[in-house]
Amino acid sequence: MNDLTHDDHSVSIRAEQHVLGALLVDNDALDRISDLDGAHFFRNDHRLIFDEIRRQVVAGHRCDPMTLMSTLQGKVENCLQYLGKLRASAVSAVNIRRHAEIIIDKAAKRALHALSIEMGELAASTAPANVCVDQVASKLEALAQTRAAQEPERLSEMMTDYADLLEQRMAGAVRPVRTGHEPLDEQLDGGLERGTLTVVAARPGMGKTAFGLGVARNVAVDGAAMFYSMEMSRMQVMDRNVSAIGRIPLAWLRKPGDSQASNSDDQVYWSGITHAFQKAQEMNLVIDAQPGLNTIEIRAKARKTKRQLGALDLIVIDQLSFITGGQSEKSYEVVGEHTRALVALAKELDCAVVLLCQLNRECEKRPNKRPIMADLALSGSIEQDAANIIFLYRDEVYNDDSPDKGICEVNCEKLRQGRPGVVGLQYIGAQTRFEDPSTPWYPQRAIPGGASPRATGFGAGRRAGVMA
Repeated sequence: MNDLTHDDHSVSIRAEQHVLGALLVDNDALDRISDLDGAHFFRNDHRLIFDEIRRQVVAGHRCDPMTLMSTLQGKVENCLQYLGKLRASAVSAVNIRRHAEIIIDKAAKRALHALSIEMGELAASTAPANVCVDQVASKLEALAQTRAAQEPERLSEMMTDYADLLEQRMAGAVRPVRTGHEPLDEQLDGGLERGTLTVVAARPGMGKTAFGLGVARNVAVDGAAMFYSMEMSRMQVMDRNVSAIGRIPLAWLRKPGDSQASNSDDQVYWSGITHAFQKAQEMNLVIDAQPGLNTIEIRAKARKTKRQLGALDLIVIDQLSFITGGQSEKSYEVVGEHTRALVALAKELDCAVVLLCQLNRECEKRPNKRPIMADLALSGSIEQDAANIIFLYRDEVYNDDSPDKGICEVNCEKLRQGRPGVVGLQYIGAQTRFEDPSTPWYPQRAIPGGASPRATGFGAGRRAGVMA
């Protein structure tokens, strides 16, 4: 058995033997194949040998056939003889990286083959089709999450690339994705950073969808944006877009010509619809209203959109609780799978990803109902993966006598590259849209964590800091 060297489309014994032999020649070569794992090997004895080599090297010991034999004797057939053959067959460890890639590729193909068998078993089972699809999709997604090997670099070597980046920033070739709201962009130090995940969270009725859709429209004027609506239908999304762009009451759009509006108002609204149609032609905004997507489907659709448009600056997903799939049975682990996949997507497509998220009911139990980080459902994974966490709060929802009627507090609670703070945006609910306030805004009520409000306005929260 030890001399088996056959190769085929899903197995490369030669590559496995070369890697093991190369490691016995040069233990330090293990550093060049950090993404290789014992589970990638086809032969069980090769898995045992690799795991033991790695254990000894990580422990700081020099590893050779004799040191391995003391542990593997009785587990590997003809142990010392085979280890000696492996070492003698490898001249050097020069090509170890390439052979490790072959082993990983073959392991992925074996996993695909096993999944194809499982798909057949699922298809013949009594489980609902959507459950079967989710299980298969989550496993495919795990296979797609491959890590590219990247060697560490000295700071001095990285300075050349950084100088190039600074030049591109000065020339405007590399810039953040602007939300279209001046106070918020200033708070974010210019806008949403590419390659990052931003979570926008609020209780129902605060304007999450209107906010996310509005930012997507703003970006789509000069750039390209994609909006996933897994909660609303295509026509419901269009109602909101036409209402916001044409500045037409949403209620009128649902019953045009059959409302209390006067004839003159009707004429204004029809003109607004014409304006909305014209503006839509100028926007690079793609809307996907398919419900129940998993992250691998989100990724595939986004990649296709970027190929078709030539660029993609922003992805908005409405919302986290409607994303399906996930391998774990524990909901908080599934959330972590989703957020990690979206961070990977943002980096892969070099765009900003905004994920809308609903808060739990805990804030409803407090006198001050402004959201705090603990209100995020399963906040551990979200806090860890999101570069920015933004809470939306409209005081008038809870307080009829609120001095901040028409204002939505946009609380940048976590900014990985900036300083937390609160800005105010005008919310026009009848038209489901946000706009910058005409005058600087300052909160009238205390916010969580302090007895006095944070002074904010057009970025004032970032300039003044937190005054608790």
